Amino acid sequence: MNVGSILNNDSPPSDHEKEPKQAVSSGRIAGESQSAHQRHSITNILNDTPSVTPEEPQTFVKPVVNANNSSSPPVQSSPITPRAVPIKRNSIANITNDRDVDITTGKETSFNISRQANSNNHHQNNHKIEQVDELTKIQQLKKSTKPKRYATPPIWAQEYIPPNKAHLVDHSEVENHNGSHVRTALSDKPVFDYTTTRSVDLQCSITGIIPPPSITRTMAEWIFANFSNINDKNRKFVELELKFGKIIDKRTGSRINLNVITECIFTDHSSVHFDMQVEEIAWNEIRKFLEELEKGYQEELRNSIGKDKPKRKFNTLDSDITDTFYQTGGKGEHIRKIRVSKDNNLTPPRFTAIEKERIADLYIHNPSSMYDLRLSLSLEMPVPEGNVEAIIAKNKASLVREKKRNTWTHAPTITQFDLTRVLIPHEAKNKHGKKIVNHDIHFEVEMEIDTPEVFNAIDKITSGTDTFRLEELVEVFVNNARVLNNRVTKLALP
Repeated sequence: MNVGSILNNDSPPSDHEKEPKQAVSSGRIAGESQSAHQRHSITNILNDTPSVTPEEPQTFVKPVVNANNSSSPPVQSSPITPRAVPIKRNSIANITNDRDVDITTGKETSFNISRQANSNNHHQNNHKIEQVDELTKIQQLKKSTKPKRYATPPIWAQEYIPPNKAHLVDHSEVENHNGSHVRTALSDKPVFDYTTTRSVDLQCSITGIIPPPSITRTMAEWIFANFSNINDKNRKFVELELKFGKIIDKRTGSRINLNVITECIFTDHSSVHFDMQVEEIAWNEIRKFLEELEKGYQEELRNSIGKDKPKRKFNTLDSDITDTFYQTGGKGEHIRKIRVSKDNNLTPPRFTAIEKERIADLYIHNPSSMYDLRLSLSLEMPVPEGNVEAIIAKNKASLVREKKRNTWTHAPTITQFDLTRVLIPHEAKNKHGKKIVNHDIHFEVEMEIDTPEVFNAIDKITSGTDTFRLEELVEVFVNNARVLNNRVTKLALP
């Protein structure tokens, strides 16, 4: 045995194989019974083995070589059947020339035309059989009653359609995943034109389309992933809010420093906490800014610039509410966090209660702005009014917050701005031992998006009617936060 024998899967030679190759017995040449070796190489793999076709016995002539390497007259052996198919030469010349190789002499002989025709007919018949089998399989698949996995292709498999073409058809009424039709409150007209720029001599990109900002797409994907898991019956209880504050490092007690200068999403929530307070001067500046926008809008109406516009830019509402927080549930039971709200503007006051469950948070770091942002998704499930009194009587309040809030709602951007002055009471005793109440005053700014519009946009994605609406809503919503952040950041500039 040698390396070549191992590669060719040869077994050790038997006793009769060890006889001299010159011996001839039983009317055949010794050693010719062994099939030609096919080497395990790339050429053998790439070249298909031709099929063997039976043919008439042929007479082979073997030259007898003497000790002086001089050829003796050829000796004719008895007729035998060819033992192997012709060997293919691995060269372009042998492919283009229809030549065959005689195994015994090593000389090229003419290709048998009748044999070639039989082989071609054999291959054609096999090819026709394979085609019939494939057609049969396709017909069986068409007759199959197996339900389709997707009514519409998944998002990643859908064809890309530019936003300016996706809105050519009016989809003001879309069908959501439970079969009901939902009419959107806003127009389906695209918010942004992704195919034009202000400069007429410039194109927006080599593809002719402006790609969405990566942070907008990430936020849209985060919203889609979390909203898709909410049951239809709970949709009206969903709250998606964006709060202003600072991401504080737990180790240093200061705002995080990531050595970046641009807006980014921070994912390591375990090492930080979000401080949702803003300075009083910033709170007042935002309120002043909204008032300026309303005043400028009213001047446009008086100058007849916007005759068909609404009478007000913002719908405003002032509220005075006291929130009291309770934790219900005994040992081994599910702890429920209940918020009981008392409307101080009503006489007698009205009590309402909700069970608020935080689902997920997304932190957005703005190192070049005065404040960071926290996008929070929550469920606010109402508590029956008959249970409110029992909750107050049986449980001890864990926290009390008095909220004096100014709400500004801007319908064209589906955004509600809440500017809240929070008073947290603390009981103490003066030097005479008399109990007094002090208040810690905090200022908060938050924005809420119109969640029905978000669900409508998600339904459009799942139905395949519009895959860009959600990104546009997110971009508009975040742009409002950027506008406010830019306004208050100017206060810190010299």
